[in-house]
Amino acid sequence: MNAVLSGVKNNHCVDYRAMNKDGEYVICTCKGKVMRGKPDIFIGSIENHGIAERVDAASGLYNVYEFLQDIRDLKLSGQTAVELLIGINCFSEINDMYGYSFGDKVLKQVGMVLKNVIGSRSKVYRMDGAKFACCLTDVAVGYIYDLYRKIQFEMKYNVFVDNIRIPVCISAGALLLDGEYDEFSVQSSARYALERSKHEHHGELYVFENNMKDTTRRRLGLMSALRKSMVNDYDGFFMCYQPLMSSDKEELIGAEALLRWNSEDFGTVMPGEFIPMLENDPSFFELGCWILRRSMNESMIMVEKYPDFTLNVNIAYTQLSHPLFRESVKAILKETGFPPKNLCMELTESCRQLEKSYLQAEINFLKGLGIRIAIDDFGTGFSSLNLLSDLSVETLKFDRGFTKDIMTNTANQAIIKAITGCARELQVHVCLEGMETREMIDFARQYCIYSYQGYYFSRPVVIDVFLQKYL
Repeated sequence: MNAVLSGVKNNHCVDYRAMNKDGEYVICTCKGKVMRGKPDIFIGSIENHGIAERVDAASGLYNVYEFLQDIRDLKLSGQTAVELLIGINCFSEINDMYGYSFGDKVLKQVGMVLKNVIGSRSKVYRMDGAKFACCLTDVAVGYIYDLYRKIQFEMKYNVFVDNIRIPVCISAGALLLDGEYDEFSVQSSARYALERSKHEHHGELYVFENNMKDTTRRRLGLMSALRKSMVNDYDGFFMCYQPLMSSDKEELIGAEALLRWNSEDFGTVMPGEFIPMLENDPSFFELGCWILRRSMNESMIMVEKYPDFTLNVNIAYTQLSHPLFRESVKAILKETGFPPKNLCMELTESCRQLEKSYLQAEINFLKGLGIRIAIDDFGTGFSSLNLLSDLSVETLKFDRGFTKDIMTNTANQAIIKAITGCARELQVHVCLEGMETREMIDFARQYCIYSYQGYYFSRPVVIDVFLQKYL
């Protein structure tokens, strides 16, 4: 606001909370532009999300607020249902090719096609971005597979905008609503299923596990317990640290901070189960801020003792895409006093959802603060060789899939040799994860490796054990 008033900026966009007449807080968005003159004129709009309309303006469909209310009503009625969440693949390419107004027309036509296919069996909702949902009661899972095949066909051949046929490629996730759930758990679970469809099943319908009822009930129960922990000052969450060792002297050069969770209801839950759930949930942004703050505070003593010690923290799509991410990073650095040069942010695989230009802009901002950047799980879907030229990063961390059989898999050996040689020419460090034996480390010495991480040196441990071992 100061930048707008002083003339540095002409555009204004801010989210804030305001108290209504009932003493409740509602979220508002103010957007506008200054027309300079005598006097300056501010033209804009204020949207009160607390009284948001139930219809999406671009598509003419019901919006996410209507969806959430209907899920609440469905729960109260005791009916079983299957939610189908559909996402348009590579929708940004349509916007880039034809423009945003054309993209809005595509969304409207996709909504109309969905309404025609689904008919009166369910409302069709426009969710965030290029996602659509429907919720069908009293149907079998097999019916959802047949329905999705019809939707795929219609999207491929019958979406027309301005007399141009637009082949729309989609992915979809399905979720059984039965037993204990709430509308927010349903949202995050459906997003998780959609991501699995998009990135692991080539757009085919993904229904969470084969034992639908039991696994979905556990998943929704886990999500509710996770939310309860976050509301209760992150009770049950704690950080563990796994050392990063130099390849030449095998000395400590840093540590990766890893989130762990212990629940009263579920006991110790493996990170591979609860972290993918959280990364697709909007609440992960606040948890990500807690992770940053907690790990910086706990590892500050290592930085004071070893000035070159580097703390690696994973950053997910939900954080990097959040409008308050930049400000939160700066605020946490100031609050903790942690030196930015000792912080390395590892971009997780989920960050591939971001536009390349947006991702590069965020990386440049972080590097401008002095923070280092690493690409985590290099060799999976997120990574390709052009990342080395497109993104300005300091470190590549090879996925465990490449290192677990490093001594016997000749194809992986050739890939590691080629990429480590290329990385050396570009002055990019390479870290091998999953190093579990002395033999693996001795074998890897033939490559241009900067650091190792794995069980051979240490499993992830809580900060007290880490300090006792290395301080």
